[in-house]
Amino acid sequence: MKPIDAALAVTDTFVRDTRAEDMAWHWGEALVQWAAFLLDNAAGSLRYRTWNSAYADHHAAAGVTVDQSDSCAPALVTNELYRKTGEETYRTLTDQSVDYLKHEPRLVEGLINHNGHSRDSKDYPKSVWVDSLMMAGVFGAMVASDRDDGELRDFALSQGPLFAKYLRDEAGGLYHHSWWKVLGRPYPRNLFWGRGNGWVILSFAMILECFPGDTETRRLFEELAAALLPRQRPDGWFDTVMNRPGDNYRESSATALIAAGWLKGFNMGILGDEYAAAGRKAVEALVEALEIDEKQAYPSPGEYPAAFLPETSLGTIPTFIMPYRLPVGPYPGYKYVKKGKNISWGVAALAFAAIEHEKAFDIAGGNS
Repeated sequence: MKPIDAALAVTDTFVRDTRAEDMAWHWGEALVQWAAFLLDNAAGSLRYRTWNSAYADHHAAAGVTVDQSDSCAPALVTNELYRKTGEETYRTLTDQSVDYLKHEPRLVEGLINHNGHSRDSKDYPKSVWVDSLMMAGVFGAMVASDRDDGELRDFALSQGPLFAKYLRDEAGGLYHHSWWKVLGRPYPRNLFWGRGNGWVILSFAMILECFPGDTETRRLFEELAAALLPRQRPDGWFDTVMNRPGDNYRESSATALIAAGWLKGFNMGILGDEYAAAGRKAVEALVEALEIDEKQAYPSPGEYPAAFLPETSLGTIPTFIMPYRLPVGPYPGYKYVKKGKNISWGVAALAFAAIEHEKAFDIAGGNS
């Protein structure tokens, strides 16, 4: 199965199994919704438009609260809907996230507390997480570009350098999961989470797509791309903790996000052939790992059988406490996180990677 067909099959399966109206106004749901939109854009189709609209319309009627990075992310979907339809309802939803980015107090320099002023902020130390670069920074760059908004542009272009200042390991070039204000340093140190570094590299590429002349983001992107290259496993995958090879597990969303970042960089003329080859190896390894159920044919919206992306780690936070309240160090909080199939952010990551793979290798033109 070609990677773009694999992404469509997995996304079709997710759509058939998930009512848009049941999806929360939260980051995982937002990313799979947005990825479906990007698949439509890539194909010039309206395959998922009804599903996207149902999600946004439901939340417009119910009312939303944007109070942290994770509830800012759904505006990636509403901004796309506004671009396509011009309906003010979608701009109003998008504006709530714009207002959040402009007015939420900063935790350190120009960085916002990952949990904002949400209920979660009362239960977790004030901190910056790499996830926010995707959930808030990419959205800020896209809206700044769409609206020629200088304030948002300055915010978006400040994020990469600030994340590097507070979260990057200068010795190896990878990014820590979080930075805690109470500690004044990254936490946990010297554990490099695969999906987190995937968020960073793909976010850099997406910000550069909006502002290709930004030399600082480009430098950071190139440096992280190079730092990740020797971390790829021989089978094309990435481990969930990249600097503990052989002691944890391979993880599909990290693999897809890093491949998407490399391939997007190649497609933009920034990264060379070695990154295209590594990205291709990763994407094709993911496709090979798909679980296909021919007995579950989903005739609508597409022609594909049921398809499931396995080995995606569930929610992962930098914490001292494991389930059942056993006090442990931070590493088990990554190593023992359970995995699932067709998890929203894994489905989205596969779509991001497949879109870039299609562009890089012109599959439609037969140059595979």
